[in-house]
Amino acid sequence: MKDNKQYVALLSKSRELFMRHGVKSLTMDEIAKQMGMSKKTIYQFVDNKADLVKLTMQDFLGEERKLIEGILEKSGNSIEEMISMIEYWLQVVQEFNATTLNEVQKYYPETWKMYNEYRFNFMLGLIQNNLKKGIGEGYYRDNLDADVIAKIYILGVEILLNQDMFPAKQYTFLNIYREFLGYHLRGIVSAEGLKYIDGHNLFKS
Repeated sequence: MKDNKQYVALLSKSRELFMRHGVKSLTMDEIAKQMGMSKKTIYQFVDNKADLVKLTMQDFLGEERKLIEGILEKSGNSIEEMISMIEYWLQVVQEFNATTLNEVQKYYPETWKMYNEYRFNFMLGLIQNNLKKGIGEGYYRDNLDADVIAKIYILGVEILLNQDMFPAKQYTFLNIYREFLGYHLRGIVSAEGLKYIDGHNLFKS
């Protein structure tokens, strides 16, 4: 049943709605209305809203992992890897509501646990490997501690999501995320790496 076109469409539309509006205020009635689908049909695929949130996150993370692995296969060096991943992440967050992950953390602990496992395993390892590769290539500073910098990067995203520091009414998440990524990349590159990235206008509005 999980290959059913309706199920795939449900996860896709739910992802779009959750990223745009958050998860707390969005009701199953509203999701059904947006889908043009009855709640009875939706409940053929999920047990409740918490189940839908978890499955939507699982689907998104699985898709993201495949996309990033594809980026790594195509990229020639560490900076190309990071630039391609930055371009992908900036595309993802264009419609992102910064309150979404805060609400997942607060109201959907199983989904938050799954998200944390993904970022502290797959994503952390990804950043560590990229840093080590860049040091070896001479594009990143040779005195970097890859483990420390990777953890700072992963945890830094939480600061961007902090609504006390960056309230959604005042800050656009895309803008602060772009600044953060520029801060990260320019902070780790060597003089040679800086020359390489100067030709890319990643951090322009």
